[in-house]
Formats: sequence, structure tokens, C-alpha cells
Amino acid sequence: MRCHTCDADVDVRTMECPTCRTPAGSPALHPGVRVRPVHGIGRAAAVAVGATTLALLLTLAIQPVNALVAHRASTTADGDQFLLITGLLELTAGVAHGAAFLAAVVLVIIWSWRARMNLNAFPGAGPTLSDGWAIAGWLVPFVNFVVPYRVVANIARDSLWRLSTPWLVKVWWAAWLAYLFTDRLTSSVAEYEALPYPPETAADFEAYADYYASSAGAYLVPTLACAVAGVSLIVLIHRISAAQTARISRGMPAGPILPGMTVAAPGSPTGPSPIAGGPTGTPPPTASGGTGGTIGA
Repeated sequence: MRCHTCDADVDVRTMECPTCRTPAGSPALHPGVRVRPVHGIGRAAAVAVGATTLALLLTLAIQPVNALVAHRASTTADGDQFLLITGLLELTAGVAHGAAFLAAVVLVIIWSWRARMNLNAFPGAGPTLSDGWAIAGWLVPFVNFVVPYRVVANIARDSLWRLSTPWLVKVWWAAWLAYLFTDRLTSSVAEYEALPYPPETAADFEAYADYYASSAGAYLVPTLACAVAGVSLIVLIHRISAAQTARISRGMPAGPILPGMTVAAPGSPTGPSPIAGGPTGTPPPTASGGTGGTIGA
């Protein structure tokens, strides 16, 4: 007997497929349960996560550039031009990071909700949290330190056919938490406000140069943590989206569904019956006890 989900050989005496844990004889999808596409939204979410990571790397790269500008400005003592250049660089990086981060948050939440909803259509899947937590878990304070990990871990296990949580999920969440905490610790707003304004002497410009040099070192740890989290999440989104898309495709009818066509349930051993009745005819009734359903005009 072949599994309708992964096409593995299943012993009829067993209760489920040893590969994907689909109950023996079950279709790839529960008939009548709606599934949602995740490929397109997953690709958009991955792009947004990548853009967020690159914008944070840009913020890190700007720090030594600003230090160099401060060194050169000390020879001209032009504080206004120095503040304008460094301010524009910081503003550009900040706006880019903020816009990319907001887009990533929205797209990742939509993707995780769709992927979680699809588990309801997968025989053998065992969701541990309701689908509403795929949205609320990211937004509720303190809860968002735990629930998003549990939601994505559940999605990964049931989509990638794993008995335990994939290690990539653990790497992603550990790196993300490391970024959140180290980013808070390296905040240097008070230190910046203590700098002389506007800078006038060579010592003032050197103070700015020292500040930007130290900021580059302080930003290094959270930036690396964010990069690890971003790359891990991109790989996870790609793998989960590909696995769910393949399973949904396997459970869908192979050809177009036309009025009057009788279609077997996804994964049913019986194929679709031919069209009967013609354009003005009445679709034939399904046989008693059959697994299919008739789609009327």
C-alpha cells in the first residue's frame, strides 16, 4: 500500500506511514478543508527578512564611515556639515531598516498563519496551539518571547515530517532572542546626547570619532545575531513552503474541474468519473457509499 502523502510503502497492518505519519489509507488532504497558498507569501516574507538583515548590516557599516568623517571634519572644524553628513547617513539606514522590518513583521505573520491553517487539512498533523496564536503570539507582550517559536516549531514538524523540532528552528529563535536582548543593552542614546553640540574644536570631533568607533563594536554582536536569525528564518520559510505546496498539489485533482464532473476525494484510490449529461444534462448521482462528490453547474 502506498502513502497518499509521501508515496512511501506502508504496511497495511500499521496505523500510520512511517515517513510522514499520515494515517494508513488517509488522503493527502482532508476533503472539504480549505488550504491556503504559502509559496508566494513565503517568498515575499523571505525577501523582507533579507532586506531587514541587510539594512541592519548597513547600519553597522555606517559607524566606521561616520568615524572617518569625524576625523576629517576636525581639520576643517565645520561642525554643521559634519552633523548633516552623519545625520543623513544614520537617517537613511534607520528608515531603510524600519520600513523593511515593518514589512517583514506583517508578511511573516501572514505566512505563519496560512501555514498553520494548512495543518488543519493534513491528516496526521497534530497542532498544539489554535490557529489564532499564529497572529496573536507575535503581538502580545511577553507572550511573543515563546509562542512564535512554538507555532513555527509545530508547523515545521508537521510540514517536514519530523518527530522532533528541527534544529534550524531552535537556531533561528535563539539568535532572534539574542538580537532582542543585546540590541537593548547596546543602546547608546544617552552617550550620544552627552557629546558636545555643535562640535567646534578638534577634541570635540575626536569625541564623535571615538563614539562612532565604539558603536561599531557595540553593534557587532546584535547585528551578527540578527543575521543568523534572518538567514535561518529564510531557509525555514523556503523549506516549509515547498513541503506544504507539494503536499497540497498531491492532494488536488490532476485536471480542471468542470460542471457535471464527479471528482474523487483527494488521495482516493478511485479516479474521477467521466462527464455525463452534457451541457444541459443533469449530473448523475454518486454511487451509495462512494468517496467522491459531484460538482454541479
